[in-house]
Amino acid sequence: MTEMWGIVMLVSGALFISGVFPIAWERAPAWRAANEAAFRAEFAHTLRRVDRLQPALLLICLVSSIGFAISVSGTPRILAGVAAVCIVAVLVGSGVRQVPIQRRLADLRLDLSTTDVQRLRASWLGGHMVRTVITLLAFVLLVIAALACAA
Repeated sequence: MTEMWGIVMLVSGALFISGVFPIAWERAPAWRAANEAAFRAEFAHTLRRVDRLQPALLLICLVSSIGFAISVSGTPRILAGVAAVCIVAVLVGSGVRQVPIQRRLADLRLDLSTTDVQRLRASWLGGHMVRTVITLLAFVLLVIAALACAA
C-alpha cells in the first residue's frame, strides 16, 4: 500500500508542479510586460486551460501524501506530513486569495480600470509566486520522503 500511495503522491505532485512552475517562469514575465487588455485576454485563455485540472491534481496529491504519511514511520512520515501542510496552505491560499482575483481578471465583461488591472495583476502574480515556492517545497519534501522510505 505504501508504494501505491508513494506513486500517486509523486505523479500527482509532479503533474501539479509542471502546471504551476511554467506560469511563474514563462508566463508571469510576459504578463507583467503586456498591456492591460492583452494581459486579461491571455490570462483568461491560460486559466481556461489549466484551472480545470490543477485543483484536482492538488487534492489527489494531498490525499496520497496523507495516505503515504500514515503508512510509513519516522522521517518519511514527518516529511510527507510537512508537505501535506504545505499543500493545504496552497489549497486554502488559492481558494481564498487567488481565485477571487483571477475571476475578476478573467471576466472580460467586467470594465476594470487600468489601475485596478495593474493592482490585481501584481497581487495575483505575487500570490502565484508564493504558491509556486510552497508547491516546489512540498514536492521536494515528498521526493525526499519517498527516497528515504525506499532506502
